[in-house]
Amino acid sequence: MLMLVAVFIKKGKAPTMPIRCICVDDEPHARQGVKLALAPYEDFQLVGEFASADDVLKSDFGHIDIMFLDIEMPRKSGFSMLSEWQGTLPQIVFITAFKQYAVKAFEQHALDYVLKPIDENRFATVIERARTQLNQKSQVANLESLRNTIEVLQNKIVKQAKNISVKTDDGYFRLNVSDILYLESVGDHVCIHMQHQQLITRKTLKHYIVELSEYGFYQVHKSYLVNAQQVKQARKLRFSDYELSLSNDTNIRLSRRYKSILGQLIS
Repeated sequence: MLMLVAVFIKKGKAPTMPIRCICVDDEPHARQGVKLALAPYEDFQLVGEFASADDVLKSDFGHIDIMFLDIEMPRKSGFSMLSEWQGTLPQIVFITAFKQYAVKAFEQHALDYVLKPIDENRFATVIERARTQLNQKSQVANLESLRNTIEVLQNKIVKQAKNISVKTDDGYFRLNVSDILYLESVGDHVCIHMQHQQLITRKTLKHYIVELSEYGFYQVHKSYLVNAQQVKQARKLRFSDYELSLSNDTNIRLSRRYKSILGQLIS
């Protein structure tokens, strides 16, 4: 969701124009937390708030300097929303509960973050860094860095406890996406391969390409969709093809048509 936030000056000289902010989070208490954290900073101006990525994309709120953005939201993630953003992106401050992967990635790529629940001292550092970036760097200069960071985070962050429901002829099964090794198109069916189990469903491979796109699954062949977290090695073959070795020692061919995603599979 997108939420606009009002901010007050803590210390130092305020800029001539206010720093316009929005906040996107599907949780009302999280949006309220950002609003309260911004209260001491008069140079930051809250101009609106949104509960979904789609609401943000279809809204007209004028020029924005900073967006406080949640990562995991129903229907469309913060990453997906940014990939659909039209025009120049504002500075992004991610609002996240991830502690294993996200924090390290943010620090390495000079984009800022706020862990839930928000810590007052940490938020003060975020504010100062945002002021510095707005004063010293143009939006255009930061755009490429942001795009690169989004790609890194999409590859590294494993969404914990994400489940999908799979319908088979024997009934419904709930699967954790991290347990899936790869999916194979077999005639009019799809076989979902796990370490010690296979399920056959009448859903198409195209359906799962869409459903699993945000969870590190990549199409590597017209008949295969693999979980990047399960790829151990990519061995080059003739004619620009590659052979992928998975964690269960299964080998799957990556055709040259999909060679451009090789970096995402082994990063």
